[in-house]
Amino acid sequence: MSKTKFLAAFLLIFLGVAGRIFIVEFVQIPNLEIITSFSLIAGAMLGGIFTFLVPLSIIAITDMYLGNAIILIFTWSAFAVIGIFGWFLRKRKKINYRFIVEMTGMGIFSSLFFYLYTNFGWWLLTNIYPHTWQGLIQCYFMGLPFLKTNLLGNLFFVPIFSGLSLLVWKYYPIFKFKIHSIAPLKEKLVSSKK
Repeated sequence: MSKTKFLAAFLLIFLGVAGRIFIVEFVQIPNLEIITSFSLIAGAMLGGIFTFLVPLSIIAITDMYLGNAIILIFTWSAFAVIGIFGWFLRKRKKINYRFIVEMTGMGIFSSLFFYLYTNFGWWLLTNIYPHTWQGLIQCYFMGLPFLKTNLLGNLFFVPIFSGLSLLVWKYYPIFKFKIHSIAPLKEKLVSSKK
């Protein structure tokens, strides 16, 4: 694995942790989150172990500070699965609007998946709703405001962070090339003076 991928993963984790804590502590809108964006980016742009490492690190680190609910197995595994959703787009990362649109579409799909999966977790693991079909429907109904916030957040955050990631992905190799190409140029200049 390249140092570049480790650096990118570290940066995603750092931004994800800072962003999640900022949103929870200062914005304070329930279910507005950026972990979906970073999970999709990790899967699509880094792949491999980073598909899981980035989202699980973000949620584990922030949960130590913010805490989590009884359904943490559902929330943690949901973001790991969302990383896999991003991984499905790994061969499409090109500098164009289509990739950003596809990532945004996957963000919408991720919101729906997260809503269905974690609300099922609430119904299954808590006694808030009766363990009947009516209780499950009630659980999903009561979760609709959270779904709305999550969808709106992903419609905002996923395209922004996907676009920024593409720009970094596009221009980082150029900066790297310029740094490494200076050394041979210096050697040529020194040898020509001799």
